[in-house]
Amino acid sequence: MASLFDNAATVELALAHYRQPHRFYHDAAHVQEMMALARRLKLHLSPAEELAVLWHDAVYVPGAEKGLNEKLSAKLMLATAANGPDFFATTDKVVLASAERIVLETTHAGEPSEEAARVIDLDLYRLGSPWPEFDRHAHAIEREFRVLYESPEKFWIARANFYRSMLQRPHIFTTPLFRERYEAQARDNATGVDVAALR
Repeated sequence: MASLFDNAATVELALAHYRQPHRFYHDAAHVQEMMALARRLKLHLSPAEELAVLWHDAVYVPGAEKGLNEKLSAKLMLATAANGPDFFATTDKVVLASAERIVLETTHAGEPSEEAARVIDLDLYRLGSPWPEFDRHAHAIEREFRVLYESPEKFWIARANFYRSMLQRPHIFTTPLFRERYEAQARDNATGVDVAALR
């Protein structure tokens, strides 16, 4: 089965939403990195998983109510499928329903379902990347959220609390492949930010 990622028109239809000027991490490069990582790890994602990768952050408003961006991203994907041009990836209701459920799980609020696990791990990959890349990721997030905080210090305290919540989980990544490759580095990274932010 051909990958949706190889359909330039399908990919561009989604990526157009990621080019807003307020995006410094949740941008087209983030989605392209997820696509490239899936290929590099030979994950052979299903069409629903590929759609979820493409659309999971299509709507991204920093500071939005928890889950709202994901709900709107899923609705935008479904609306595009229903009313978009012929090159949209699929109108298969089963595939779209699965993609919608996966997108809704990218809040990272708890243990993901088996259906969403690989997309969730791809989305969290930067937590387990080498420290320089992880540090760039953290500062890109800070640029996106800068408008919400009175000072950088307040952002970093909030970010440290997020990392602390991740460290309290039994594991950060869900699938065995990601745990084996990235879990230890993710925990080292999160611990380093936690200490630095609270000094």
